[in-house]
Amino acid sequence: VLLVDEIDSGLHHTAMSEMWQLIWKTATKLNIQVFATTHSSDCWKSLADVILEEKLTGENGSSEIRIHRIERRKNKSVVFTEPKIVIADNRNIEVR
Repeated sequence: VLLVDEIDSGLHHTAMSEMWQLIWKTATKLNIQVFATTHSSDCWKSLADVILEEKLTGENGSSEIRIHRIERRKNKSVVFTEPKIVIADNRNIEVR
């Protein structure tokens, strides 16, 4: 398991897609899960771009990418799966 707080901290927005590609390839190769936090819309939108470009899906075509939004006064997070991440990006829906 790799835990990264504010994964985009100090990165220029143009470097984020490459970062996500590297993280995906490395996590897949090492068979690890990555948990990352961000407050940046550029960061999650670059993840959506990488999902579309690379078609990042797991075995049997299932998505392994999730965004969890934590909302106050709720007992569970709001989950965005890979297709929902792409739709949210296309429709400018906020997931943070």
